[in-house]
Amino acid sequence: MPIPQEVLDKAGAGDISSCFELGQIYAMGKDTDADEALAFQWYMKAAVLGHPLAEYVVGKCYESGIAVEKNPQEASIWYSKAAMKNVKEAQRALGRILDNSKGPSDKPLFDYYKKKADEENCPSSKYMLGYLYDIGVGTDFNAAEAYRMYSEAAAEGNVDALCRKAMCVIRGTGTERDRAKGFEMLAEAYAKGSVCAGCEMARCYEQGIGVNRNPAKAFEIYSQMADKGISLGQYNLGRCYMDGVGTAKEPVFAHSWFTVAASNGCIGGEYGLARCYMGGVGVDRDKEKGLTMLENAAEKGETDAMIMLAQLYSKGSIVKKNANTSGTWYRRAAAMGDPYAEFLVAENYSTGTGVRADPAKAAQYYERAAEHGHVAACHALGNMYLSGNGIKRDEAKGFAWCSRSADDGYMKSQFVLAECYAKGRGVKKDFGRAISLHKVLGEKGFGKSQLFVAECYMEGRGVEADEKTAFVWFLKGAENNNVICQYYTGYCYATGAGVESDPAKAIMWYTRAAENGHVLSKQIVENLTGKKILPKGETTPFESYLASAGNGDPEAMFIVGRCFEDGIGTDKNEQEAVEWYDKAATLGHSGAKKALLRMKPAE
Repeated sequence: MPIPQEVLDKAGAGDISSCFELGQIYAMGKDTDADEALAFQWYMKAAVLGHPLAEYVVGKCYESGIAVEKNPQEASIWYSKAAMKNVKEAQRALGRILDNSKGPSDKPLFDYYKKKADEENCPSSKYMLGYLYDIGVGTDFNAAEAYRMYSEAAAEGNVDALCRKAMCVIRGTGTERDRAKGFEMLAEAYAKGSVCAGCEMARCYEQGIGVNRNPAKAFEIYSQMADKGISLGQYNLGRCYMDGVGTAKEPVFAHSWFTVAASNGCIGGEYGLARCYMGGVGVDRDKEKGLTMLENAAEKGETDAMIMLAQLYSKGSIVKKNANTSGTWYRRAAAMGDPYAEFLVAENYSTGTGVRADPAKAAQYYERAAEHGHVAACHALGNMYLSGNGIKRDEAKGFAWCSRSADDGYMKSQFVLAECYAKGRGVKKDFGRAISLHKVLGEKGFGKSQLFVAECYMEGRGVEADEKTAFVWFLKGAENNNVICQYYTGYCYATGAGVESDPAKAIMWYTRAAENGHVLSKQIVENLTGKKILPKGETTPFESYLASAGNGDPEAMFIVGRCFEDGIGTDKNEQEAVEWYDKAATLGHSGAKKALLRMKPAE
């Protein structure tokens, strides 16, 4: 029986699965005479396009000298590619080779792939070269070069490169960010056989990235992959059952799927099992066993395990607290390109936690995390460019990075953009735009923006002066605990600016500002009342509320009443509680009125 024409046609057209199938046909002599040379040729074509099992077989051929001259280095290169995709046999083979020889160091590895990419135009090598640029191994981190190499390899048919290119587009790594387009590219890569793309596509459904959030769809994709024996799908299915993603939480199912994934060589499965034992999920709790499994998974390269281990050392939970060890594990995860770990390493270098403070290194890691899509890192990097702290000052870049995190709803970045428009930093000055942005933030409860809008109306900056509107915004900020707004609210009540004069309310708001450390407000209250005001932190909470209540604050009166009623911070005294509730109720406090009704003796 001849080889099916469909297989020949599809393999000739570059279909990755058909290339591998044709290699199998020639290797086993199915429907034709066995031919090791032709088998190797088609295995190599499938491997170059990113087929995991083909990469393993090519490694096996180089190790054993089947249809090609023996070459342990080439064998380890191909085994490593397959091992990265959780091919258990490749992981074992790679371990066997590395036990007997030293693997290539970072720079020679980079040079190897660059030579292959340049001289042989090899898509698989271009993909790996992109990956090395992406995580800064053997070369400096370079997001733009990573995206370029992924794009070239994807254009030549490598499905894993297409997956990586899609993630670059989703995250904005070295290119413009377009999440919807990136999701479409993931779907294409998954349809062409990329397991990683299937997992990333499901994650998009989980989190609503580039597509409407649909956890049930994510669960469906993971289930399909698991049913096909794909270990990454099995691990993620276990995670769904553990965390209730798209299905009800089923601890026993979670443990079972993690076990299956781990037995099939998935390091994530080992991490999942560690979580099960540490939390008693689907199995009797055994923290010591769970910790051992967590350490093993981390040593094998599972970044989630590294991060969890770093968190345990940071908090001193289960293990002895050790900031240095915590930092080491975060850096190891960051070295593998995990955005969250990169951000935390940047934070550690910024604050000097577990390492010597180093603004320049903090900037480097913020940049890596930001390029890999971490929202808070985009904000931090933008601020560093705006201030010139740890990096050469570039206000245009600062505005651009803060714009990216602002687009994701990060309010601190939205505030920075508003300030940039107000001052013309990194963008053309547009005070009207600044006020509009501050108003939006103010309505969301952002205190600094409430202050900005209030001051604009009070002083007539960018808008027509309007003391009544200014007071409304000052009051919003004051109620939001913005100390400057509390001072100005007191000022408005004291002077009748935008509101009817009310000396008692003026004292109340000046007192709140004073307790929050506002020096001028403290002086005003002490001069008007003769009472000494202590900032919060220098008194007990009860004493602080009692002082505010004494200065006419109805909310503080209500809280003092609760303290006396329940004996919190003072002796229990229902009579005192009723008296304070009554004072608060007289000033209109609804909670105090309800408390009085509750405490009224039954007739």
